[in-house]
Amino acid sequence: MNSDLAKKTGLVLSGGGARGAYQAGVIHYIRTQLPKDISRKINFDILCGSSVGAVNVCFLAATSHDLEYQGRMAYELWHSLEQDSIYRRGVGSMTRLAGRTFSGILKNIFLGVPKTKHEDLVYKTHFNGLLDTSPFPLFLNKLIPWQQIRLNISNATTKALTITATNVHTGKMELFVEKHKSINYTGRHPAHFVDIEVRHAVASAAIPILFPSIRIGRHYYCDGGLRLNTPISPAIQLGADKILVIGLHHISERAKPDEAEEGLIYDIPPTMGEMMGQILKTIFVDRLDYDVIQLNRINQIIDTAEAVYGTDFLYRMNNYLTSGHEQKDIAQRGLKRINVFSIFPSIDVRQIFNDSLIKSSEIKKYLTTFEKMLLKILDVDLKNGLDFLTFVMFSAPFINKLLELGYEDAKKKHNELIEFFGND
Repeated sequence: MNSDLAKKTGLVLSGGGARGAYQAGVIHYIRTQLPKDISRKINFDILCGSSVGAVNVCFLAATSHDLEYQGRMAYELWHSLEQDSIYRRGVGSMTRLAGRTFSGILKNIFLGVPKTKHEDLVYKTHFNGLLDTSPFPLFLNKLIPWQQIRLNISNATTKALTITATNVHTGKMELFVEKHKSINYTGRHPAHFVDIEVRHAVASAAIPILFPSIRIGRHYYCDGGLRLNTPISPAIQLGADKILVIGLHHISERAKPDEAEEGLIYDIPPTMGEMMGQILKTIFVDRLDYDVIQLNRINQIIDTAEAVYGTDFLYRMNNYLTSGHEQKDIAQRGLKRINVFSIFPSIDVRQIFNDSLIKSSEIKKYLTTFEKMLLKILDVDLKNGLDFLTFVMFSAPFINKLLELGYEDAKKKHNELIEFFGND
């Protein structure tokens, strides 16, 4: 069991592409609008993120030494974000994509598909992603002082930072972890203990097919949301006592379809754009509900056990676990209550996108010729392709509405946040 008795607060940020602006709005409110005596105490000791959530937690880890700056800049950086910072959008991108695709097809026809072993490759893979994301790491290097993460973890202003990514070769989720020496990791997920760098964040955010996978060591990695979009488990395994989770999906996207919807008959087959949207939604829709239910169930069992067997039940149970009777990870971590507080968008993000860009026809201003061509190739309809577009369109009207929604949703939970963070 972890000997560090100080209560540790975890922050878990899920993935969702452009929707990540919502998380910045929530953080901005927590840092700037909660009472000073509470906000100054809120130190997210354990930061866990997946996909765009990984990018956000890296920024938070790099700024944990200056919480006022963190709250202000979390908002400003998303507010000033431009689509060109994520991927190349000019006519050149269109010609390069077409050139790579046709040359690759011709090579495969006349030379055959190359073998998969690295030493047998005679030319580069012609298709590693639809979009050229070379501007993205450059943008992140300007945004995040990566060496400051080392200092903040060394000084324990942040105690652990974890990023999830999917190993393309094995299909398994792996963790990249940077932690203070006082923190033990007791989980079973494969973990690499490294100095977190820009490549780890870019790999975690690499949406399959759209963004190229990233090589780290001997393997290639892509979006962490494929296997673990809401990394609440690593936060627990790193010793968090309470966890704030900021999701990126409205309840309507997480709920099962009603009987009326399931009973509809569709005469027209879905477009590729609709299927891409459903694939992305399947990847990114938070699997948080089950984890929260399980944690609350454990808390209830502990409450009941203390009522039946006495208030020293946990103490006796943990003595039993650490005495050699159990060899599983819980023997190291111990049994304890873990409180979880979650914030999700109160308005369907697809509706926000529709209102801010589609209805007003503003979207035409933000699409380049390359993007219009790509949407036509993918058969993405601006009305029926909302699931897809809300993940990949980093346009100002949409981003600003998400920032505002995150701020307002946190505001609605003002008293609950005070109770959650103030009750130590």
